[in-house]
Amino acid sequence: MPDRDSGRAAERRAERIGWRKRSRSMSQASQSMDEHLRQMNEQAGLLDKRLHRHGDESESWHSKWDDPSEA
Repeated sequence: MPDRDSGRAAERRAERIGWRKRSRSMSQASQSMDEHLRQMNEQAGLLDKRLHRHGDESESWHSKWDDPSEA
């Protein structure tokens, strides 16, 4: 009987260790994904600024060249 109980205890310990390893790797993956998303958000913000600036410049150009009173 004691051999069987110690075998079960060993299995439970191994299972807990396995869960810790998986949990740690999932945590690292989550942190990596968070960093990747942060970088993507930063890039999106920069792109928004560039597109907004381009839109303003384009609007200014069209206002200047499309105005019939200045022709």
